Amino acid sequence: MATTRHPATPRVTPGIELGIGSVAAVVLTIMLASAPVPLGLAGLAIATIAGAAVIPDWRYSLGLAVIAYFLFVGFIAGDMGVLSWRGHDAVWQLFTFGLAYAAGLVLRWLLHSPPPD
Repeated sequence: MATTRHPATPRVTPGIELGIGSVAAVVLTIMLASAPVPLGLAGLAIATIAGAAVIPDWRYSLGLAVIAYFLFVGFIAGDMGVLSWRGHDAVWQLFTFGLAYAAGLVLRWLLHSPPPD
């Protein structure tokens, strides 16, 4: 006998998805550590969009966005894990991650909204 699951029930705990996303962000940071800063920014911004679109709870997806931002500032834009913000560049980088997070939320809303009648 097949069991059915209510559509609102999450597949897995969002904390597990946050952990998987964090590991993926760390691996991506290691891969992009020797790349130019704009490529690293684009890679982690895309990871932020994907995390916000996939993780169903906004608090956990925001946590992943913050983790990705600090990984970018510390290991790609900064020097070997030293968090350092450099003037206007830091403002644009923060704006980029905020915009990426908002784009991921919009993408999740578009993917999970009910079809029009």
